[in-house]
Amino acid sequence: MEKNHRRSGLLVVTVGVGTGHHAVTRAVADALRLGRPCVRPKLAEALDYTPRIFARCYAGSFVMSMSRAPRIYGLGYRISNRPHRPGRSSGERIRLWAESRILRRFGRLLEEGTPEIVVNTHFLTAPYVNRLQRQGRFSGRHVVVVTDIEAHRYWYAEGVDRYFVPSDYTADILMRWGIPSARITVSGIPVHRRWTRPLEMPKILARWRLPSDRPIVLLSGGAAFTCGPVVRIAGEILRNTDAHLVPLAGRNKRLLARFAALPSAAGRITPVGFTNRLYELVEAASLVVTKPGGVITAEMLAKGTPMVLLNPVPGHEAGNAEYLASRGAAVIGRTTNQTVEQVSRLLNHPEELEAMAEAARSLHKPGARIVADELRSMLGESG
Repeated sequence: MEKNHRRSGLLVVTVGVGTGHHAVTRAVADALRLGRPCVRPKLAEALDYTPRIFARCYAGSFVMSMSRAPRIYGLGYRISNRPHRPGRSSGERIRLWAESRILRRFGRLLEEGTPEIVVNTHFLTAPYVNRLQRQGRFSGRHVVVVTDIEAHRYWYAEGVDRYFVPSDYTADILMRWGIPSARITVSGIPVHRRWTRPLEMPKILARWRLPSDRPIVLLSGGAAFTCGPVVRIAGEILRNTDAHLVPLAGRNKRLLARFAALPSAAGRITPVGFTNRLYELVEAASLVVTKPGGVITAEMLAKGTPMVLLNPVPGHEAGNAEYLASRGAAVIGRTTNQTVEQVSRLLNHPEELEAMAEAARSLHKPGARIVADELRSMLGESG
């Protein structure tokens, strides 16, 4: 994570679990720098201020459980996602005490830097910031940017001045925890401005050598790790549709090679490794097949792109998927066959694809701008 060490009234804190929290951090920082007045926040990776063994285990266990043991992850999610009321349970108090010991170096960062506002884009740090406030060690304000439609109880923190949430549904969850509606802004999940800027389709097709005479399907099983049998899904899409397939492999060279080894079906596949121009490929796509992470689906909403969501991991992904499907912006493929059937059906019914695209566009909110504008207002109030 890039860091800006100029002194600033704002500290934006992320946690390197997956890629979504970093993406939201960059989107908010970009919107702050572009607006008037220009604000140049300092960025911090919270895990850099924890013991190395904790940082490795914290990020590694998330990846391992999501990709290798989703049912165990789902069980842990349900057990820890309580209570659904104001106040802390005894189990929560024990967890937060343990985290406060681990985050002590992060606490010194706040004490020494004395930011006016701390922006948390992950749930790990927000309760600890409030702990420092209660102890008189931090006198600034803090806000939380929730990055999933289905907010887990871990997002709950006392003393938060402002919660930015993806939807009214998310706001209702927070209000059950006792957070006043006056402290909640339904902003949508912040995405970088590149996802909303107009693009020229002919240039995109030429740059990526994509056809203009057939639908393009983008397939992503995850950026930091891969969930689901994506190679098998790719092969079945090629066999059962006439679409041009663009499967994403990220930095996984082995996966990229497996995609490249698929029967090309007359050149109808373009495997792509890591790219920072994903927004161009989404612009070209008629349909995106993806895991239902909060940030990746927010980016699809910004582009107004219909989604087939891969079988969601129980927990926040399942909640995200059900919400988007209920609003008409996505359908869910719970098995490989069901996923391919959904892709084939939608490509054969362009009117349904257009209705889904319109539903996606209606759900998009300019989250980065909303968050940045409100943060500027808060900075002005604090002097």
